[in-house]
Amino acid sequence: MSTKQKAWSVKENNLDKFIKIVFFIVSPIFGFLYSLKNIKTKSSYVIFFLTAICFGISFTVERQSGNENDFDSFFYREEFESFQSVDYLEYIDGLKDFLSFDEGRKDYYYETIAFFVSRFTNNYHYLFAVFAIVFSFFALKTFRFLTEEENFKNNLSSYILAYIFLTNQIFNINGVRFWTAAWVAVFIVFQVFRNKKYQYLLLMALLPFMHGSYWIFIFVVFVYILLSRFYRIFIALFFFSFIFSSISLQLAKDSTSFLPVFLAKLIDSYTSAETIEKVSAQGTGFFWIAKIFKTVSFTYMNLLVYLFIRNEKLIKENFKTESLYKFLLVLVTFANFTMSIPSLGGRFFLLSYPIIAYIWLINFGKNRYKYILYFFPLAFFFNIYEQLILYLKVTGVYFYISSPFYIVYEYLF
Repeated sequence: MSTKQKAWSVKENNLDKFIKIVFFIVSPIFGFLYSLKNIKTKSSYVIFFLTAICFGISFTVERQSGNENDFDSFFYREEFESFQSVDYLEYIDGLKDFLSFDEGRKDYYYETIAFFVSRFTNNYHYLFAVFAIVFSFFALKTFRFLTEEENFKNNLSSYILAYIFLTNQIFNINGVRFWTAAWVAVFIVFQVFRNKKYQYLLLMALLPFMHGSYWIFIFVVFVYILLSRFYRIFIALFFFSFIFSSISLQLAKDSTSFLPVFLAKLIDSYTSAETIEKVSAQGTGFFWIAKIFKTVSFTYMNLLVYLFIRNEKLIKENFKTESLYKFLLVLVTFANFTMSIPSLGGRFFLLSYPIIAYIWLINFGKNRYKYILYFFPLAFFFNIYEQLILYLKVTGVYFYISSPFYIVYEYLF
């Protein structure tokens, strides 16, 4: 049975294309919103891609009050402004340090893009435009796995699943290293475990280049490959990991002596006193509201995985989802066990969202458990609100009503 992605099979008339172009020329956001009317078409994907690039071009970061509140992107901007003084030999020396696993070089993706962009400009808006191009390319390539399915319709359930799938949104070029690597990782997962194209495992070599923590992801993938026959162990571990997800910090610290050196160093960095203190210092005001909603959303997504376990026979009978389901158990179990480690478990847990959305669409797409899916906006209410605020912080109001020609002129010239 073929597992290849289909060609663009949804036909669209020229009038619909023309309307999309007109709306996009008026404002990329208008074009984006109109394209949601029929996500499956090639022209909609082109609009999504161009809108993401416009967002990257207009991405604006200024220093806020206090270093603790700065976006990651501010430090990318600040460092980029000094990159013009970096010559080719310095760049190569840095690359050699990365390839030799020097402790000061965990990854080299940002440095590579910053170096080459800085050869012709010191305008950081070009930098974020390139970030957006790479990020959205892999995001949309992966998103097609969802939207090409017959069960994906223009209805509320499908749009909720689309949002879950794309929880790693274009705003996350703010933390470009980890989140771009996240889309590359999920793309690999779908190619390998859905399409059975095992040559894509070679692409995993790119992941640590983008963010050093992805050595952990590679480790998880190979644990699954080695133990896939015994996946039922991970069903038991899944329940155990969910129960102990909030108290596993010391367990992670104690486990470093049993891990390979490079993994032990990564765990040590994420469980260091400085990292814990930095995160704990945020515990005021809306932080606690966010924490409550985070717990609700975390429980909700684990509930969806539990429903997969309950309907395991149905999922395993479908060649598209059998391997994805088994890998999901390993990934979510790992994420749950490391959930209490700042910037580790929570971030890797988000890699499971596209897989969960896809498995749900394939197996429950015909109205099964619809009432649970409809609870998603409530469970993720604060997350959605927070995303809207973050978008407004890095774009002016004019971005949402401006022509792409104005955006290019305003920020690039």
